[in-house]
Amino acid sequence: MGTIYRKTDKGQIEIETRAQRLAPRLRTALILIDGRHSDNELRPLVPGDATQSFHTLLQDGFIEVVRVVEERAVPRPPAPPASADPRIRQFEQRRRESVRVLIDQVGPLGEAVAMRLEKCSNWDELLPTLELARQVLEYARGSAAAQEYAKRFMETAP
Repeated sequence: MGTIYRKTDKGQIEIETRAQRLAPRLRTALILIDGRHSDNELRPLVPGDATQSFHTLLQDGFIEVVRVVEERAVPRPPAPPASADPRIRQFEQRRRESVRVLIDQVGPLGEAVAMRLEKCSNWDELLPTLELARQVLEYARGSAAAQEYAKRFMETAP
């Protein structure tokens, strides 16, 4: 069984204003909750203890239950072999971290760029999308945040 949540008015206001100054893991969970995906689908995307994050957001009135659904087990893709190319793992790690940092810094404003980052399959695709993310950060958080992002994710190829 899975639970589908949606943001309350309080949750929407928090996304727009950051008035309650939620912890980053709670903010990430709140951003991901969309009224369509179950907690089981979102759990791998939420840092830390996702169950606790959902519970806290529910208790504090940021989200509400839409419905409980029965879910079929979805087979997981096979894990990559232990001998997978370390460059591929480094690339994937950098891509994941760049998405997480972008969403933590700018919230919903960065969602479209975050989806583009997630679709990148190599450095040549990732670099121009990271530049777009840097520009979004500069617009939303200022040049210091944008420079820190560029230094962390763009200066050297993985």
